Amino acid sequence: MKLLGSLSSFPPPSQAGVTQISLKDDSTVRDAIEGLKIPADRVKLVLVNHTGAELSQPLKEGDQVSLFPPEYPVFADWKGSVLKGSRQEKGTNRKG
Repeated sequence: MKLLGSLSSFPPPSQAGVTQISLKDDSTVRDAIEGLKIPADRVKLVLVNHTGAELSQPLKEGDQVSLFPPEYPVFADWKGSVLKGSRQEKGTNRKG
């Protein structure tokens, strides 16, 4: 599990902010959070294997879980640009 921002103070990180925990089969993200003694309201965003997840998401061996607190600046480096497709991609030059 990777704990970001203020969440990194909950368990002592094993290396570079990454904490490994053992869970029983059929454990969820919520079970992992409770095992680390992190209040669920301190977690605003959960990623499991780099994809958004709910607290009820089941976990399996090897899953990479990242937890973000409400105050974490997720989009701090975002410049506001939006990728747009070309006219050809949008179908304006399609035949038929």
